[in-house]
Amino acid sequence: MGKTIMYVLVSLVICLTYFTLVDHFLMDSQGLDYWYLFRK
Repeated sequence: MGKTIMYVLVSLVICLTYFTLVDHFLMDSQGLDYWYLFRK
């Protein structure tokens, strides 16, 4: 059971990191910023 939880946590971290990197490149290339929605 513990291994399953760890696997899910690691997958979540990887997904969040990947999403943040993609968002960063989009923001640089097109002026889009996903986090701008939360700053307002």
